[in-house]
Amino acid sequence: EQSTSAAVAGEFDPTEPWYARVCTLTRLRRHREALAVLQHADPSPPPHAMALPSAVICCAALSLPFGVAQIHALAAKRGLLPASDAYLLSALLSSYCRLGLLPCARQLLDEMPPASTPPATVLAAFNSVISGCALHALAPACFALFRRMRVHVASVRFNAVTLLALLPATPTTVVPQLHALAARAGLSSGTTVANCLISVYGRSSAALARQVFDEMPLASRDLVSWTAVLSAHAQNGLAVDALELYRRMRGHGVEPDALTLVGVLSSCAHLAARSVGLDVDRYVRERLQGFRANVQLCSALINFHARYGNLPQAQQLFDEMPKKSIVSWTALITGYGMHGHGDMAIKLFQRMVSEGVQPDNVAMVALLSACSHAGKYEEGCKYFFAMERTYKLRPTLEHYACMVDLLGRTGRLEEARELISSMPMPADGSVWGALLGACKIHKNVEAGEEAFKHVIMLEPSNVGYYVLMANMYTDSGQQDGVVRVRAMMRERGLKKEPGVATSNTRGEFIC
Repeated sequence: EQSTSAAVAGEFDPTEPWYARVCTLTRLRRHREALAVLQHADPSPPPHAMALPSAVICCAALSLPFGVAQIHALAAKRGLLPASDAYLLSALLSSYCRLGLLPCARQLLDEMPPASTPPATVLAAFNSVISGCALHALAPACFALFRRMRVHVASVRFNAVTLLALLPATPTTVVPQLHALAARAGLSSGTTVANCLISVYGRSSAALARQVFDEMPLASRDLVSWTAVLSAHAQNGLAVDALELYRRMRGHGVEPDALTLVGVLSSCAHLAARSVGLDVDRYVRERLQGFRANVQLCSALINFHARYGNLPQAQQLFDEMPKKSIVSWTALITGYGMHGHGDMAIKLFQRMVSEGVQPDNVAMVALLSACSHAGKYEEGCKYFFAMERTYKLRPTLEHYACMVDLLGRTGRLEEARELISSMPMPADGSVWGALLGACKIHKNVEAGEEAFKHVIMLEPSNVGYYVLMANMYTDSGQQDGVVRVRAMMRERGLKKEPGVATSNTRGEFIC
């Protein structure tokens, strides 16, 4: 610790051995300096074994694969490999994996004699290569190594580190099997493994994530546990549950971090929870110094303020960010668009592109939606047809739904129908629903009946579409049509609750 403190101050003990200095500089991430010390060190005695793992780490950090290979060769020549030095072996395996040299890592692992190597060294070696394969999203390779370790190396049992490497790379359908293995090995109740299970389950099932969380002893739950389960609910559209978890977390005295608050703000933006969101905003400003440099948190704040119509606050936050992501730009474009400021949304999009930010599909949905809400037909068409030509983006169902909505709002119902018939994929409920809404606005019952026929085949339980069609019949004086729609609703067990608005798949409310 004294040597590290001195190094931070820019001083070194002249009596400190050179190999200790290499280790100290590596801990401080002064990788070039560490390698320079190693390069100019006295060749006798030969490089100390402690210095070589540090040198390997430095080479990997500086993306120097040739340097890693040189140290590997030197270590083999000195008899430190393939298995006598566990720390060096682990450093080499991790570095090869980090540099994407997985064949080198696997060759080194294959050269290790399991029978004469301590079990702890074998386990660390397998864990390093499994982690490397997971880093490069090579799930089949991860599980091939895992099976090999369990079947062919009888003296080695997997541990929590193995699971933490495997779980994020595991396909959703296989997670329960790995969970069961962890439970049989007595590892699933550990905080780190349970937290990882919550996060992995949360990608597809908030219920399974919640089950793991609820089974954890209260004393084992840390901030990561709360954040993971809260995020699982927020990401799966369960905003009410996410905010209830946040309330419980604060009640247990757990202080949130930036990642926790991102999930909370996302939920507030989708619910009538403005007061909670404003409390979060105050907390961030008072407790999280330097929050403007946190792109994810600032983007969530911008999204929250923009959705509630506080566009000046959203714009100020955006302007104060030292670095912006595509998410930040999209949040503000969405805010301007949904409140009818199409010109501002378009100008912001143009500024984004001029600053070298490549739009993605979500940004294009925000822009096209802004054009639709503002009735900007020409601009909307221009950007829609520029998607493939200029931005190399293939329009998805959401983009087509925005365009049908735009054409419908501006009274171009025939163009909307032609666009639907020209789509390269079958139209979904949001596309036909947009046309149905436009037909209601322009009192076109014939086109509305066509849209209604398609949309209830795709979304037979969406009450909003039945109500729209019934209202259209009412407006045109066709009471027999109203009777037919109500009969369909009764047959399907559907009922619109009085005073409750329904919404289409793009979140637009239909009363």
